[in-house]
Amino acid sequence: MAKNPQIFIVEDDPSFLTFLETVLEDEGFEVIGFKDAESALLALPDVKPNLIITDLKLPGMDGLSFLEKAKKILPDSEFIVITAFGSIPSAVSALKKGAIDYLTKPLSSPEELIEKVKNILKHRKDTQEKPFEIPPFEILFAGLEDLYEKILEIAPTNATVLLLGETGTGKTALAKAIHLLSGRKGPFVEINCASLPENLVEAELFGYEKGAFTGAIKTKPGKLELAKDGTLFLDEISEMSLSIQAKFLRVLQDKTFERLGGLETLKTNARFIVATNRDLKKLVEEGKFREDLYYRINVISFTLPPLRERKEHLLKIAEYLIEKKAKALNKEPKPLSENAKNQLLTYSFPGNIRELENLIERTLLLSRGPYLEVEIEEGFSFPPESKEIKSLEDLEKEAILKALKETGGNKKEAAKKLGIALRTLYYKLKAYNINLD
Repeated sequence: MAKNPQIFIVEDDPSFLTFLETVLEDEGFEVIGFKDAESALLALPDVKPNLIITDLKLPGMDGLSFLEKAKKILPDSEFIVITAFGSIPSAVSALKKGAIDYLTKPLSSPEELIEKVKNILKHRKDTQEKPFEIPPFEILFAGLEDLYEKILEIAPTNATVLLLGETGTGKTALAKAIHLLSGRKGPFVEINCASLPENLVEAELFGYEKGAFTGAIKTKPGKLELAKDGTLFLDEISEMSLSIQAKFLRVLQDKTFERLGGLETLKTNARFIVATNRDLKKLVEEGKFREDLYYRINVISFTLPPLRERKEHLLKIAEYLIEKKAKALNKEPKPLSENAKNQLLTYSFPGNIRELENLIERTLLLSRGPYLEVEIEEGFSFPPESKEIKSLEDLEKEAILKALKETGGNKKEAAKKLGIALRTLYYKLKAYNINLD
């Protein structure tokens, strides 16, 4: 079912913010208001609004700085900036930095705002449907704030990135996040060097001409061509043969290649991200990986820690996976029992997040009780029928009130404690008539 367009409003004047929210909500839009740019920036990766309306004069980070940072995270979101009547040059600067339109305060009428918003959204490609899905950033980078800051810095560059970490730690999701943050207009293209025989890896990577080999009945472009203006992700690059390593090294050096059986030299402007779960230095010493290629791909490297080193965030990750898998299985998400939480927290998860995801899926398929009960070694058990159970709504409301109390009413911090998006918290506050003003 299609969602209504989602709109962020960043405005430090409470009365004007309320006015804008009311006008747009009455038109059926989903609106979230923020009094400062920092809070809106934190919520951007998860909510991915279609349109952002921001005042240029804000406390802390100003509107222009916010626009620049937000464009790096969500390059496809549209911006309308708000400025005082006498500050039109500021609005012009914003238009040069990527805003699509501007409004002046005070508004001539609510209809002026409605007309602009509807016209922008009418001619805008829906950015909510992506060719791939990544976990919300507060899940992917939970406890990895330093890593996130570094990725924000390197994402817009063309530098080759090497991702290291055990199987199942989320290297593919991180590669997709870097592509999303890069602002590159082309697609994210992936090739797994471990899943294909050597000859097929070469054909998939470079493409081939008709008649290049038996079965090549027509010319086919390779991943290098398909990743034009985008990102090429080579997973498990350690499994690439030495002969293909030599050819790929040339691509990194001069951005040129030929299709198999072809004579024409082609150029690529793809950005490269590579990943492995193996020790490349050791493979170099053993003669199984080219030293020159190692230094070429190791321009910037990030190591994703195993799940056993992220235990303080494990339950938050599990709850996200429950929501994701329940939706895919067309089932109602259920909370984890206390026993299940203890089981998860005491298990080492050698398969990391991928193993946790598979466990959650099996649990949802087999569960018949109101709680998810996980028995990692012996299967699954169900809670005793005599156990008194509160409704999910009551439990949810209690959790929200507790989080708000612990954070002194700070909604952003409360949402972080609850492990949910700020947007979701706003919806829950309205649904349960929780008024903190």
